[in-house]
Amino acid sequence: MAGEGRRTVQMFFNKYERALDPQCRISLPSDWRSKDGDTEFIMFPAVGKALVLVPGDVLSRLFEKLQDESITDPKIQMAFAYLGSEARVCRCDKQGRLPLDREKLESIGVSGQLLMLGSVSHIRLCAPGNWNAPADESTVANCLSEIRNADSDTAKKLAGLLSPMIAGK
Repeated sequence: MAGEGRRTVQMFFNKYERALDPQCRISLPSDWRSKDGDTEFIMFPAVGKALVLVPGDVLSRLFEKLQDESITDPKIQMAFAYLGSEARVCRCDKQGRLPLDREKLESIGVSGQLLMLGSVSHIRLCAPGNWNAPADESTVANCLSEIRNADSDTAKKLAGLLSPMIAGK
């Protein structure tokens, strides 16, 4: 069968503003939920007064690649320690509501309204007033250049992603 064995990659597009309910849940857009009804994200702090939601299976595959290196590389150990202590598991309920950590949301300035940005491979969460989309061509060109020049070494990507956050602690 064509495509057999091929893994489907979930991607996140568009942006949505949502209100938190009294239990600190948001309604996740249906196209951002898994087809099997088992939607799980790992939430952790990101640069720029934001949080990111990464699909659990995506983060698992990344960590699997780094598991052996994490034993001997102090930078990866610190990145793992940071993620392990700051991350939260978030699972959708049957109605598509995703429970979030109120303390984490308050730390990025979210009280009642939340902006969810589709960031292709993950979801970025921030207060509506904290998102400044690239407005000029040079900024967009710089973003595309970063993607084009991305280093394929998984360990360097993770260290680069987390080093500003670890240094800021």
